[in-house]
Amino acid sequence: MSSQNDLVIKSIQGDYFVKFEDSINAAVERISLGENDYYLIIDSKVWEFHKESMKSLSKFPRLLIDVSESNKTLDQIGEITEWLVQQGATKSSSLIAIGGGMVQDLATFTAHIYYRGIKWIYVPTTLLSQSDSCIGAKCALNLLHFKNQLGVIHSPSLVIICSEFLSTLENLDYSSGYGEILKLSLTGKFEFYEDFKNHLAKNGFARKEVSELIWKSLKAKQNIVELDEYESDLRRILNYGHSFGHALESLTEHKIPHGAAIIFGMDLMNYLGTNWKITDPNFSEEFSDLARKYFVNYIIPKSVTPELLVSTLRTDKKMSNGKMNFAVAVKPGDIIIYNCALDQQLVDLVSKYFDDKPIFPID
Repeated sequence: MSSQNDLVIKSIQGDYFVKFEDSINAAVERISLGENDYYLIIDSKVWEFHKESMKSLSKFPRLLIDVSESNKTLDQIGEITEWLVQQGATKSSSLIAIGGGMVQDLATFTAHIYYRGIKWIYVPTTLLSQSDSCIGAKCALNLLHFKNQLGVIHSPSLVIICSEFLSTLENLDYSSGYGEILKLSLTGKFEFYEDFKNHLAKNGFARKEVSELIWKSLKAKQNIVELDEYESDLRRILNYGHSFGHALESLTEHKIPHGAAIIFGMDLMNYLGTNWKITDPNFSEEFSDLARKYFVNYIIPKSVTPELLVSTLRTDKKMSNGKMNFAVAVKPGDIIIYNCALDQQLVDLVSKYFDDKPIFPID
């Protein structure tokens, strides 16, 4: 049994537990002892790495998913729903999703639309999904070449977090997860940010010591999503760094991973916020130093211009009345929503950031 305390996430759609387990065997046993009408979708690499530990799940119908941004589409949803029909899944069936954020997105959307909604259980297997996306019930699919244009909100009935899954992650996946934890440390109470900095200074991207950070990240997010599950107001602060981060992901065809792109987005927003007299300049500088010291310095291709970054934002779902609702940090633990026109003035300011101090070098 894990030493981490279980969480209960309050949801309009029904409260759900986040259970913590130390071993994969314990995690899958919790599933195997449940009802029998289960249908599994699993990241194919996760199954290959851990199929011996998950062999008790072999009794359930299983669909392996190749994880790729190109598969986070309605076409893939169609394949999953057709498979469920072929397997005989009904309104009373439950979908089990084992994998990272992309598998979660597919499972959430599928569970929402199949027979107008079925139950689903999530076993996140990446640091990013364990520390952030596994709660909150949102999902997103890509449309054409635009990121996260479609989505629904559909709460799981249970989340099971097992740190053993993280043992097979590559270092880049770990650093990406830490990027999202950094964001949550800034949207939570000030003490979490201090704890996060101390953790990095003492442990770096440690694997054995990460469980406490996962729990703190989820607590920080829980305090927000329970108050604003449908993102009408407060929950928008969780988009800190995501507008420009998603734009960078799209423009580089996802060669820069999500966590690193969000780090870039937060640093750029801090720079903009400082120029708008919103962000504390000392915090902005500290953030940049932290990012350069601990996070991988990806190369931003010259094709990613300030004009293209701002233009890409026009398809962002956070646009309203011709303006972007940016989440801007005042200081750790204090984030506000700032409306800004996507005009030449913003392009010029982003250009100035590229000239002054981008945390990732530009090729």
